Amino acid sequence: IKMVFLHTSRSLFKGDRLMFGLYFVKGIRGEMFKENEWNFLTGTYVANVSESKAFPRWAPQDRKELFSIYASTFPKIVHNIRLENEQTWLPWFESPTCELDFPKELKKRDFAVQRLLLVKVFRPDRLESAMHYFVTEGLGSKHINPPPLSIQRLHSEETVAQEPVLFIVSAGSDPSKELEEFADKTVGHDRFKQLAMGGGQNDLALQMLRQAAGQGDWLCLKNLHLVASWLPTLEKEIKNLEPHENFRLWLTTEAHPKFPGILLQSSLKITFESPPGIKKNLQRTYEGWGSDFVRNGTDMRSQMLFTLAWFHAILQERRTYIPQGWTKFYEFSTGDLRSGQMMLDEILKNTDGKIPNWQNVYGLLENAIYGGRIDNDYDMKVLRAYLEQFFNLDVFHNGKKLSGTMPVPQSTDKNEFTKLIRELPETDSPIIFGLPSNIDRSVQRFNSQQVINSLKKIESVSAEGLKFDREKWTQLLGPICKMWQNLYKHESFKVTAADLNSTDPIDSFVYLEIHNCKQLVDRVDEAVQGISKVIFSGGIMTSSIQSDAISLLKSQVPAHWEKHWEGPDQ
Repeated sequence: IKMVFLHTSRSLFKGDRLMFGLYFVKGIRGEMFKENEWNFLTGTYVANVSESKAFPRWAPQDRKELFSIYASTFPKIVHNIRLENEQTWLPWFESPTCELDFPKELKKRDFAVQRLLLVKVFRPDRLESAMHYFVTEGLGSKHINPPPLSIQRLHSEETVAQEPVLFIVSAGSDPSKELEEFADKTVGHDRFKQLAMGGGQNDLALQMLRQAAGQGDWLCLKNLHLVASWLPTLEKEIKNLEPHENFRLWLTTEAHPKFPGILLQSSLKITFESPPGIKKNLQRTYEGWGSDFVRNGTDMRSQMLFTLAWFHAILQERRTYIPQGWTKFYEFSTGDLRSGQMMLDEILKNTDGKIPNWQNVYGLLENAIYGGRIDNDYDMKVLRAYLEQFFNLDVFHNGKKLSGTMPVPQSTDKNEFTKLIRELPETDSPIIFGLPSNIDRSVQRFNSQQVINSLKKIESVSAEGLKFDREKWTQLLGPICKMWQNLYKHESFKVTAADLNSTDPIDSFVYLEIHNCKQLVDRVDEAVQGISKVIFSGGIMTSSIQSDAISLLKSQVPAHWEKHWEGPDQ
């Protein structure tokens, strides 16, 4: 099970792996979820909250509404766990790792889902961590991220001539240089060809494909997302090939909604982006740096390389905390790391491997490499601070730790560096980046909500399911109709013409908003009542009812509902 999960997750971007993990655990460990638990987690269940359990005194008031729904949905559990016991629950609520610090009686395996729900109710700032822990517990694994990508291992263990390798890249990431360097060592520079698509090279690409397949060469076609309409032709050509056993086809693309599904299914898919977390980032860097490369030089050189790798990882992972970390997303890439490594080698060559002029190091990394991507004065100050903090005599000779946590070995043995990297935690503390510890709260709230939104999308109905089938529609739309009945209370309040024409502009505006709101609520009620009659009472299906129902089945708001009351997009 773990192998299936990890092989699938490597074809997903890191932002989607937690969502997939939750969905995967639900699929293989369905018995863990009792009635209404999954729907409560995804926010698709609304209970009758008229008789709610007393709200715990230790909990903040902004959690009262969600607690009322939780208490009405799971009244027996709320009674049994005695949330009113402040001595038991206040320490849990105040814990910085509440997902791990539940009372002993709640740590049983069969209570795993409820622990997740309690974090959602009372500590949404730790919900992402709780989801991560829940998935690893359900899978029996230590983490949800696949091992760092090694093109060498990928080639030797998994690639075959008949199956293309498709790298799905994020903005600013490009595996082609790394692939080119590996190809030079493996098949030779003359037997590796690459072509960037998007400039009318479709016929040339097919010609190069046939030639490489016949001769057993390697071919890399880049930026396929720019020629999405031509890809069915490429897929047919690949299918008709009878390639030499040494032939390998490498493809790169950004995510694209019109990328052909058949080509996706017939390819070995790997996402290529900055790895999640400092540990994985450093592991990928050292996967690409062989033992001979690290050993080739003085202790100072190997220390400088390690410090550069740490600096590079810090810059990339700080993007997790936008806008507090960086003001925007900067595309720091492996190309920057490679340029930095070449620059440091050149500087050390000119100093005979001794201590370099630190101002030269700062200037080149700031102005020629990493700083060239930054266009904000505040962010530039952050970059300069990191350079001065990491590249100095205290780090290389006096044992000062990088970011206060990581010592830099005085050695040229790659194993010493990789051993230290393996000891790093899977998740990063904001303190490593020089950020306040509580900054993680807003990030976790946002990320966990994105996961929940993605879970709703993945459960959206397929095109086949959109066709009218009373039994299926009752199963899928029935809960929505009942939810609306619980929420909606008919009000006889009316806004008069005199109210709308009030001489006070503020009164006039407020009454207009109330009027628009009332119209929208009445329109939604009319639509839901129409759907209810069709699925429960055999009512007549109209085009309007069908349109509303299809939108709801897709987890979308019907477009004409939005037109009744204009508001902000976000």
